[in-house]
Amino acid sequence: MKKAILLLMAVVGLMAANAQQHVEFKWHRMYGVAGYAFTTNINSLQYSYGSSDDPQVFNDKASIQGIYAVGGWQIRKESGIGLGVEFMKDMSSGYTMLPVFVEVRSHFLRNQVSPFTSAYVGYAIPLGFSGMGADYVKIDQGGATWGLSVGARYAINRKMGVSAFIGYQGIFLNRVNFYHEGGLEVGEPRLMQNFKLGVGFNF
Repeated sequence: MKKAILLLMAVVGLMAANAQQHVEFKWHRMYGVAGYAFTTNINSLQYSYGSSDDPQVFNDKASIQGIYAVGGWQIRKESGIGLGVEFMKDMSSGYTMLPVFVEVRSHFLRNQVSPFTSAYVGYAIPLGFSGMGADYVKIDQGGATWGLSVGARYAINRKMGVSAFIGYQGIFLNRVNFYHEGGLEVGEPRLMQNFKLGVGFNF
């Protein structure tokens, strides 16, 4: 996570250092964004198992790295609507998935540096990956995803730019299986409330 935060800070610093120039990014027709994002849950992911005489609790933490791409159409100078996909790879547990979503992206200034927001809803598709070790989880059924990001875009020229953002993402998975020593112990819905940050290339 430290590397992701440092990368985010470097992009923001670059945008601030060059903010005195005036370059208006393109605002009409198609737009695209692609980049890297880091996601981690801010709520507790607990799985209770075992007998009533000897109850056990497994606490899980997701540290997810992802690559995303969005393509859309500028409705007006300030706003556009797009279709996106993100490959989210959980490096240690079993929350690897492929969200597909629709977003509304809004930029608020016509300057070289512009703040923006992105609101999105979609569906997270499980990819069949499971965690490691004696106790692990695996997504059995996907579910709805939604979120809001805020950030800034720096226009290199009218057709290319870079951006950085932070935000919240919710993912409601209809069924997540918890395995203890190779055997299925619990299968239940799970809500992930995530903190997210990332960088992107705008075109």
